[in-house]
Amino acid sequence: MSTLITTCAGSLVTVDKAVELIEHHKPDLAILDIRLADGGLGTEIRARLTDAAQMGILYASGHVLPRLTRASGTAVISKPYRPEDILSGLRIVEQIIQTGEANGPYPATFIVLNGHASGFSADEKDDPRDGAIERILKQQAALAQFGTFTFAAADVQSVLTEAARVCADGLGVSFCKICRYRPEENDLLVVAGIGWHDGLIGQVVSQADNTSPQGRAFLTRQPVVCPNLTKEPTFVPPSFYADHKIVSTVDVIIPGTTRPYGILEIDNPEEHTYDAYDINYLTGFANIIAGAVQLAQRKVATSAAIEEKDRLLTVQRAVLNEKALLARELNHRVRNNLQLIHGMLVREVRAFEADTGPGIGGFIAVSRRVMALSQVYDHLLTSGLSQSVEISQYLRTLCDSLAAMHVERYPNIKVTYDFVPIMLELDLVSTMGLVAAELITNSFEHAFPDGRGSIQVSLVATSAESVTATFRDDGVGFADTGNSKRNGVGLVRRLIEQMEGTATVSGDHGTEWKLKIPIAEPR
Repeated sequence: MSTLITTCAGSLVTVDKAVELIEHHKPDLAILDIRLADGGLGTEIRARLTDAAQMGILYASGHVLPRLTRASGTAVISKPYRPEDILSGLRIVEQIIQTGEANGPYPATFIVLNGHASGFSADEKDDPRDGAIERILKQQAALAQFGTFTFAAADVQSVLTEAARVCADGLGVSFCKICRYRPEENDLLVVAGIGWHDGLIGQVVSQADNTSPQGRAFLTRQPVVCPNLTKEPTFVPPSFYADHKIVSTVDVIIPGTTRPYGILEIDNPEEHTYDAYDINYLTGFANIIAGAVQLAQRKVATSAAIEEKDRLLTVQRAVLNEKALLARELNHRVRNNLQLIHGMLVREVRAFEADTGPGIGGFIAVSRRVMALSQVYDHLLTSGLSQSVEISQYLRTLCDSLAAMHVERYPNIKVTYDFVPIMLELDLVSTMGLVAAELITNSFEHAFPDGRGSIQVSLVATSAESVTATFRDDGVGFADTGNSKRNGVGLVRRLIEQMEGTATVSGDHGTEWKLKIPIAEPR
């Protein structure tokens, strides 16, 4: 049984009292505060002892560490630590004194001192604490910048990838990964990382058990620091650790709502120890990652009921966004339809060049089609921007316009109509308008040699999936062979095909076009 002495703030408050007590009792182990109550340093105690070669010294610190080596003592543990961490640390110190080495696992903030200064690089000059402070400030700045980044990030994956990069950079290591816990498989899946070979993302790193540092951190909900994996016989690292020559790891938990999201881990191809500031740095990142993941999950999941004022504001923003989107879509449709008009003009000009006649009819046809399209936008703007349009009012306006266009030449031809109110997609309404303009005009110009007759147009909902439009005249009749050259019939056929519809034509008593058009469910 080893004897133990401690420098407690309430009793051994000076270096002199501590030296006196240790020289008198000659303990095997000592816990020494780095900073004593009177302002002295616990490291001065070791320097003033006449024979301390065989005494194990565990330093405890809540401050920036001074330069410590094996000559200063055996090990150091930094806050935050628990009582059981102190006991575990003392057992490790005892092993080192007795055998010259120790087996882990080490407490999260426990560091074994060796022949080199712990925690500081060789180029830190003057007061070594300045380098540590600079490192901590750099890490805190990285935390703040990363927190800002998460609010602007487009998705969780970009947050996770950036977290891995910044964590590795802040701790000066080459490797970092983030693992998500999968409850069905009880394993930890790598979902983001930096430094690893291609193809690692998406692989399982380990089961969520004590056979790995990640699993142990997940089970205990505590940081796990492993300075050298080869000295941890209870751990079974995955094969890709050897491929990357991983030696040391640090794992911290990423919190979740009902259970932890997973693990944040840094990996080093060299044996290394990490202090409390490094653990705090990783823990801060893990907490920010948890917040970003939870935010994304809330966006996907059904939101809880909110206050009426917030609901109205949300609806208002959604309406404004939809109007902006629809305005852009409207401009897009206008552009496409103008391109359609351009194609019509090109075809009519070519027909005019091949015709010995005046060819004016083609240009009249183009103007009629432009009119049909323009009335779509007039109706759309009148009824309000929407992705679906009530077609019956539009068709009534179109029929009246076509009758007015032909009244001077055909005063004794009447147009009647019967339309059921139906909401249809805007693209479908535009195409239906062109078809109606062509078929009604064909009846005006070809069905009534004597200039007398009637044209009837109707639209009904055949089912929830289709509508039927009927165009009928009581003229001389027209037999469509499927390859008719009559002006506009080819265009009608193409437009019906574009709507994925079908058409039947009857010419027994006048001409009747019956169109069956599938409809998308209106939004």
